[in-house]
Amino acid sequence: MIPKSNKNEEEFDLIKPDNYNKFTSESGHWYTQEGEPMYTIIGANGRERNTTLRDAKTLGLVPSVTTIIGMIAKPSLENWKINQALNSALSLERYENESLDEFSSRCKYDSKKISIEAAEQGTKIHGMIERGFLGKEKTKPYEIIKEWLDETFPNEEWIAEDSFCATQGYGGKVDLYSKSGIFIDFKTKDNLEGKDPAKLVYDEHGMQLSAYAQGCGFKKVERVSIFVDRKDTETILYHVWDKESHTKHLGMFNNILEYWKLAKNYDSTVKKNGKKKTKKTKT
Repeated sequence: MIPKSNKNEEEFDLIKPDNYNKFTSESGHWYTQEGEPMYTIIGANGRERNTTLRDAKTLGLVPSVTTIIGMIAKPSLENWKINQALNSALSLERYENESLDEFSSRCKYDSKKISIEAAEQGTKIHGMIERGFLGKEKTKPYEIIKEWLDETFPNEEWIAEDSFCATQGYGGKVDLYSKSGIFIDFKTKDNLEGKDPAKLVYDEHGMQLSAYAQGCGFKKVERVSIFVDRKDTETILYHVWDKESHTKHLGMFNNILEYWKLAKNYDSTVKKNGKKKTKKTKT
């Protein structure tokens, strides 16, 4: 196994904002029917802004996988947010003459700031890993994950950061997958040491991977969720999903997709044949 080092902070510094922005989560994002990301658009005032549902209806864009999955409740995430709010309420000192509403707002702001910082850290870690698979920079998390993949799935050709548009009416950007149909998604969490990866995964994680596989045209797939510790990026856990749950998770996702179309009053189904992006990076 590759020994641990103390280079986590140094490696974070190598991933500057301009370099890792491209690795941002696809949550709330849109894609063209050719599979190209359309996260922002130039508005009527000539300024760049986030793409909206109204834009999507006008341009025929499709929502991301995580936008669809975002329609359902995520108890573990909500519980984490509640804990952050409680921590802020217990740790912040209430100012003299500060009303309860004012203190409550300050606690909400503080807990939201923590969530944003966690998301930014997750983006950095994704960038560290993806840059390795894109052949740009070999960081420790990349080397550890690559070693595990080579041992578990030998002789595979990996494709990193590839986006697609599915004829069902959604798109996405896959962290990593192989030509044989092994789909990998990277997640970041706190305090992973000693934890059981099987207790870290939820149906939405399986749905996300199954949706990616369907969107890329695969029926027989292997799905893997890889968890990286936010503070110690060399602590990494792996969960290989059972093949039987793929059908269930795909059915769950497709039903949520139909609900999203009805709720948003927008049938994003691709009338012509949607196609995958032809640009792929292999490793």
